[in-house]
Amino acid sequence: MKIEKIYLTKDNLKKIKKIDDLYYKGENKTDLNWYLERFSSKHIGYVLLNGKSEYIGYIISVPVKKELYDALIGGVLVNDININPDMFINKSKYNYIVSFVILEEYRHMGLGVELIKNIINIVDKGYYCALTISKEGAGVAKKFMHLKKQINDDVAVFEIKL
Repeated sequence: MKIEKIYLTKDNLKKIKKIDDLYYKGENKTDLNWYLERFSSKHIGYVLLNGKSEYIGYIISVPVKKELYDALIGGVLVNDININPDMFINKSKYNYIVSFVILEEYRHMGLGVELIKNIINIVDKGYYCALTISKEGAGVAKKFMHLKKQINDDVAVFEIKL
């Protein structure tokens, strides 16, 4: 297994969408255009590759407008599927960990922790938040970030200043 930094190009977003489709088991109703509207090729992510150089997980953190950051931190926005793509920008001290997915067969091996460590050690200084949608995601976030708001049993908001 290895972690690689990528730019969110159309080809890389296709691979990320493939992971999302497997993870969400058909519940993910977004098409490739949804990804392309949000992310620019200047945005970066980190992917987890297996021995065959296939994407098996990823983490994406992007700069966002302060209004979006505040809505996330305040628990006002608890479903990010319909965020206006204009809220994702190329540079900001406010950042949103948009997505963090590892395919099921590769979980509980410490790989998620390694992805988070990688992003925290490399990112620009600033504020970072995450909206978790599972107990597993919250468990990993708790190791590195501060709980800002527990929305319900599964959904929580976390923050860290780097």
